[in-house]
Amino acid sequence: MSHISVYRRWRPQTFADVIGQQRITHTLQNAIRAGRITHAYLFAGHRGTGKTTVARILAKALNCAQGPTPEPDNTCPACLAVNQGSSLDVIEIDGASHTQVDHVRDLKEKIILAPAASRYKVYIIDEVHMLSSSAFNALLKTLEEPPPHAVFVLVTTEPHRIPATVASRCQRFDFRRVPLAEIEARLRRIAAAEGFAIDDRALRHIARLADGSVRDAESILDQVSAYKDEGITTDDILTILGAPAEEALFALTDALLRRDAVEVLRIASGLIDDGKESRQIMRTLLEHFRDLLIAKAAADSAGVLDTTPERLAALQKQAGSTALPDLLRAVKILSDADVEARNHSQPRLLLEISLIRLARPEMDPTIESLQARVEALEGGGTAAPVPASAQAPAPARAPAPAPRRPQPAPPSPQPAAPPRSTPKRGAASDPPQDGRDRPAPKAAADSGETLELTLQDVRNRWARVLEEVRRTRMLCHALLIEGMPLEVRGATLVVGLRPGYNFHVDSLHRPENRTVVEGALERVFGRPMTLRCRLQEEAAAAVPSREGPAVEPEPGDPLVTRAMELFGGQVVDVRRLTDTA
Repeated sequence: MSHISVYRRWRPQTFADVIGQQRITHTLQNAIRAGRITHAYLFAGHRGTGKTTVARILAKALNCAQGPTPEPDNTCPACLAVNQGSSLDVIEIDGASHTQVDHVRDLKEKIILAPAASRYKVYIIDEVHMLSSSAFNALLKTLEEPPPHAVFVLVTTEPHRIPATVASRCQRFDFRRVPLAEIEARLRRIAAAEGFAIDDRALRHIARLADGSVRDAESILDQVSAYKDEGITTDDILTILGAPAEEALFALTDALLRRDAVEVLRIASGLIDDGKESRQIMRTLLEHFRDLLIAKAAADSAGVLDTTPERLAALQKQAGSTALPDLLRAVKILSDADVEARNHSQPRLLLEISLIRLARPEMDPTIESLQARVEALEGGGTAAPVPASAQAPAPARAPAPAPRRPQPAPPSPQPAAPPRSTPKRGAASDPPQDGRDRPAPKAAADSGETLELTLQDVRNRWARVLEEVRRTRMLCHALLIEGMPLEVRGATLVVGLRPGYNFHVDSLHRPENRTVVEGALERVFGRPMTLRCRLQEEAAAAVPSREGPAVEPEPGDPLVTRAMELFGGQVVDVRRLTDTA
């Protein structure tokens, strides 16, 4: 092979060459000086931070002709053999391909043999978390009491998968992500030695994309140098990696904060048409919102965000136009979408769905989105204004749940009375004191004052009930989603299911399922409620209207009827296809 990768050519050969892990290398050097070499080490941490490299340097330090020494000379036969991968006494094992117990038994048979030409036999097991449970159990006794000439170095990126019985027999060293400044300095040194002409902004961008991994940064530099060996700029890096430019990210974020869904989709479509990867756009946008979140939350974010002063000023300006809950919600949506996109066949679809959920929060059925909209209506948020095209659906459902929150409402200069929910006239009603809102239903019930709950109120908030049930128990959600609220009898809610759904009725009446649903009802409506289910002999043809009689849907149109059942809607007008032509 004529070309050797940059990260292989520049692999550190001594402890001093390893960057970002000084506390680990210093500890190992002191242990070698003092002769306190243990029989087993566990190197854990992020990818590309030097775990296997330090394990090889440790093997050279133990077997060097000058040692054991904290500074291997890299000239003696033992050191050269390790560097070339030909040492008989330094055995590197791939845990992913040696997972069975038979492989460990073979290791146990060979470990008792003396080293061929060195002081120690060093076993480096990469990705040790891939070993099976039986293989770990077979390794335990040998790992605890190996022969005097044997040293184990277990390497893993997932230490939580290592059995505690194994981890407790090792000295553990956690490798941290390498700071951006140290990666940038190393890239600059490599570029100068290799003859790459690259500007500082491009180096910093590569270091940021590496996410603390030196190997990733060196691989990107190697890839960029193949594309262009002189005058490498940030645009070249973005072109190769398929990542959007910072200007496009700021423009996309501005459109999201303005709630301009059309502009958001237009920018995203333009980026994809330019060859940018959907997942790369999603990841870069997630990092951008993370930076906005820190710029918003931290008064002095210069010491927290590792970025240029110009970008920091732009982030602070953009963060000032939105609220902290909106940024938290955006980070969660993008993070969940990024995880789902790993195994999804259409990452572009996930990206567009996430962008629409961010630009049109009234279309997002999650509890967090509902809470954010309620807080904005109560005056507690400073979210960006919603365009006229997005404001129409909001009043139909957002104001109703606001007064009946489970907790007491925060102070507001203009208390809003809950629609269709009035206290019983058992005693004279005093006006609110000190400009405070009326207490929530649960607090009112404690004081002897009850609020009426109508069927329309339940249907308006039925989507929230289903979401609460889904978050608690998915099976109950699958059963309850087939039903619809039919009647409210005091503190009892009657849910109807279509004929033939006897299994659903019986299952929902089981104590473990009914408790889940009734708990969700209490959290949504702020009062204890009892669930009753029955088969619905005839599907409801229409839902009562707030302002007048509802329009009957045409017979044989189950889609319209089902939508009305689920969302508590009403038919305003019926038009045939020929009427709209």
